[in-house]
Amino acid sequence: MAGDHRQDQQDRVIWVNRFFYPDESATSIMLTDLVRQLAATGAGHEHHLVTSTARYAGGAEDGGAGLPGVIVHRIPALGRGNDSLLLRLANFLLFYTGALLLLLRYARRADTIVALTDPPLVGTVAALAARLKGAWLMHWVQDIFPETASRLGFAREGGVLEGMLVRLRNAAWQRAGRNVVIGERMRDFLVVQGIRPERIAVIPNWADETAIRPVPPSANPLRAEWGYAPEHCVIGYSGNLGRAHDVATKVAAMEHLRAAGPANLRFLFIGGGARQGELRRLAGEGDDGLLAFRPYQPMAMLANSLSVPDVHWISLLPRLEGLIVPSKLYGVLAAGRPVVFIGDPRGEVARLLAEGECGASFAPGEADTLARYLARLAQDPGLRAELGARARSLAEDHLHRQGRAAAWRARLRGDGTGEGGK
Repeated sequence: MAGDHRQDQQDRVIWVNRFFYPDESATSIMLTDLVRQLAATGAGHEHHLVTSTARYAGGAEDGGAGLPGVIVHRIPALGRGNDSLLLRLANFLLFYTGALLLLLRYARRADTIVALTDPPLVGTVAALAARLKGAWLMHWVQDIFPETASRLGFAREGGVLEGMLVRLRNAAWQRAGRNVVIGERMRDFLVVQGIRPERIAVIPNWADETAIRPVPPSANPLRAEWGYAPEHCVIGYSGNLGRAHDVATKVAAMEHLRAAGPANLRFLFIGGGARQGELRRLAGEGDDGLLAFRPYQPMAMLANSLSVPDVHWISLLPRLEGLIVPSKLYGVLAAGRPVVFIGDPRGEVARLLAEGECGASFAPGEADTLARYLARLAQDPGLRAELGARARSLAEDHLHRQGRAAAWRARLRGDGTGEGGK
């Protein structure tokens, strides 16, 4: 069976995800970095990518050069694929069909197929191909559908459609030799779904702590270019501000601080997302210089852009705990910045911040408490420096990139605990 652990040599790995290099979306960056590390060390594997011509965010125009040992198979896409719901669904259908055909063409009995979760439920396609070709199947679960969609109001929770999709997805998970998840709460979710614990491995995501390093304000050209003085304390948000994230608590805290906070406070939002327009309408940029927006920054500038803020805030709606882990956390920790989390105080991010003693967590709606904490950070640069140093230590000592790659090598060989060096 494809779900049984095989002892023979796994000489090729076929990764399936809609986005890959040179795209700069979160899953693309993570997958590209892992494949580069694995290909560089050899480990007896040849790496194939089943991906799309679509682009979600940024990146050079290089379609796949500069990745020795990696063979990229691209499925055509219609436009960006995010311009409308109809176009997105059409691109999903194109990808499902193309991925199945490519897997049936290239996969062999000795291969490992690793399916990510973009587009949603693509693992069911990979499971079918693995069964037909006798390949070893793994899932790399970055987020969980259809529950995420239904909890965000895009479908009826507990409805017939959700139930059907859950059964298909769970069958694919059960067929896999290993399901790699990115958080403890996500592992608990799979266990509740009936997946045997020995078929689940926790390997959290990461950032490249060698490329993303703390940049002092005096050495950061973006900080001066964007108009921040040495005395300013910048509270920043970097990345996608989407439907899974809190806006109301952020706006309420900013309004409180705008009226009665320290004069040196500034708020900065870098990136975009479905809820950034809502934030702009509610908070506005105003004439006081308190709030500013900047577009997504290229990967080459990430160390500088993440180091412009003195403090970062991250959020996740509590009802999505166990379904999503905000990957932006790892880059912020690597940049050596304190983190303020708005979400479930018992959630994945809150647990990491408590373990690393590098920030604080607040439930949605705790705007007054959050505002007081931010005011304290603005008035105490020593505290910010201490928390930032702990954040960097957490990234270097426990969440480092090479440890994650080593855990993946162990999983692809079929040995080790898969716990990412924990």
